[in-house]
Amino acid sequence: MSKSVAIVTGASSGIGKATALRLARDFGAVVLVARDGEKLSEVGEQVKAAGC
Repeated sequence: MSKSVAIVTGASSGIGKATALRLARDFGAVVLVARDGEKLSEVGEQVKAAGC
């Protein structure tokens, strides 16, 4: 069984954030990348809270 991992750049806000949350919900495995580490941590917590 192969597993896919999505890498989302610009994941701390806007379209990147929305994409990251959607991919995490639909596929489960995402790597989040962004320049703003504080906002990125918040998105990471949202992904975890969603059970992804």
